[in-house]
Order: sequence, then structure tokens, then C-alpha cells
Amino acid sequence: MQGTAPLAFSITALNRATDGQATAMMDRIVERSAWLARRAAEARPFRNADELATWLDSEVRSLPRDEALQLLCAHPELSPPDPSAMTFASQDEQGRLALLDLDALTSAEMTDLNRQYSRRHGYPFIVALHEHDDLKSVIAQFKRRIAADPTEELAHALGQVVSVMKARLRRLTGVAQPSRDTEPKAIASANSDGGSS
Repeated sequence: MQGTAPLAFSITALNRATDGQATAMMDRIVERSAWLARRAAEARPFRNADELATWLDSEVRSLPRDEALQLLCAHPELSPPDPSAMTFASQDEQGRLALLDLDALTSAEMTDLNRQYSRRHGYPFIVALHEHDDLKSVIAQFKRRIAADPTEELAHALGQVVSVMKARLRRLTGVAQPSRDTEPKAIASANSDGGSS
């Protein structure tokens, strides 16, 4: 990656940046997936944040299975053993619901849930924490999704990644958060190759 990202994120700055700078800027939105950040840089120019959000949505939901798993596995577990290894964005998102400072009992429960989910689905549990008001609702969703059909869960997990990316983009560009009633919730299908896990 060449060059460093400008301190301020804007669609204008993204469009004007070098490829290396634009990739670095997109690193703030995607989770440790430089290959996806590069694709976004190559897809420029974007007219506005909505157009970039639409591109991210379409790109992530249409990934072939191997790339989908690569993207999902780049995300951290909830309440990981070493929170400092997470990106700053993930630390902020998990910190809001006190996931980085759990009591011993809740920490043990989270460790067990992470293990169960990963064993069944093959990647970390990913949830758009900005859609939750408290840890109780996160844990309830966690338990439901462990038992989910693997094909449906892969599509759901990718939809959660999209939601996280859009929320990060809104924060960076200062665009207002839509109400939960207007946030898209349905995930139409899994990947086009039919190989969703």
C-alpha cells in the first residue's frame, strides 16, 4: 500500500486520492481485508456516500464462497482474549456494550458461545453491534444463530458485515444514522455459486 490515508474521510477525498491512499482510507471501513479495500479504490469515483454504501452491499453479498469466508474470518470474535489486537473500530464497537470488560461468568459464557458458533459455521460470530442497545440482545441473537441453517447463516453473517461497513461509513462521513425501521433487514440469498456454508 503506497501513501497514507488523509486524516479526514470524505467521498471527495477518496475520489481524489491515489490508489494506495484510497485503499488505506477504505481500511477504516472494511475489517482487515485489504483486497476488498483495493477493489473499492478501483471502483471509484463514487458520487456520494450512498453510492459507496450500495457498492459495498452489492460486492459483499455477491462474493464467491472462498472470499466470503476470507472476509468473515478477518473479523474478531466477541470479547476476544486480546482486545488490543482488534482494529480501533472494532474496539470502539465492542467497547460500547462493555464486551471488553465482562465479568468472569459472562466472559466464560461468551467464550463458550464463540467456540460453539465457530465449530458449527467455520468463522467468527459477526453481529452489527450498532443495531443493539444492550448485551442481553446480542447474546440472545448469538444463541439463535448458532443453531441456524449454515447456508442461511452465511448470508446473514455477510449482511451483518454490510451493516457494520455502512455504519462505519456513516460515522466517517457524518451521515445520519437511519432509523431501525428503515434499515434493510432481509437477506435475499447466499452466494451465487450455491456453496454457502
